[in-house]
Amino acid sequence: MIKNKEGFTLIELLIVMALMAILWGVAYAMFYQSKKVFSISGNRLEMYQYARISLDSLSRDLKGVTLKDKTDFFKSFTTSQVSGLTPPPRDNGSILTLLSFTPNGSSTPATLITYYLTNSDEIMRAEYNDTSYIYGTVSNFNPGSSTFYKLSRNTNYFSLTYVTGSTTVSSWDSTNGTTTGLLPDAVKVTLQIYGTGTGDLLETGTFTTEITLPSQIAQ
Repeated sequence: MIKNKEGFTLIELLIVMALMAILWGVAYAMFYQSKKVFSISGNRLEMYQYARISLDSLSRDLKGVTLKDKTDFFKSFTTSQVSGLTPPPRDNGSILTLLSFTPNGSSTPATLITYYLTNSDEIMRAEYNDTSYIYGTVSNFNPGSSTFYKLSRNTNYFSLTYVTGSTTVSSWDSTNGTTTGLLPDAVKVTLQIYGTGTGDLLETGTFTTEITLPSQIAQ
């Protein structure tokens, strides 16, 4: 008796291989899409974290801002007006120095604080707690002895504008001119932050908020 030997035909093998290729393609597409979504979500979370840290710090310091007699100090600067910032500021970024009652862990009741954007896309916060400096007349700004803190990375743009009533201006100086001894009503903050990624995985977000300052009693 001769046994009948059965096997796969060439057509059947080709069909199986085609089906396997389709399944592998679908699985790879799903894996790639999941990886892309995960990366984008991570980039967005990173952006929101940097924005939250920077805006929370700015809001806390601005809500504690104070002016002292006629040596008041709430002033915006250009890069040509400051020295000693480490790392140095970016040419087109805002620089603001203010005196604030922010808790600082030192024996001084107030801290001289500076915010600025570096060429390395980092927002820095510098603070100076020397009593003689804070309670003397501040005629120039040189924060070489300040303590520097990095608030965020991946920041393309950092802009501060100053609001009084319905008017918004790009600079403020509480030590000179028509704004001597005065604070703006609010500070408008604009940040542009990007996540870590490349190509279509790179997310960029713009964050804008307006921080109201405390009312200042006229001296």
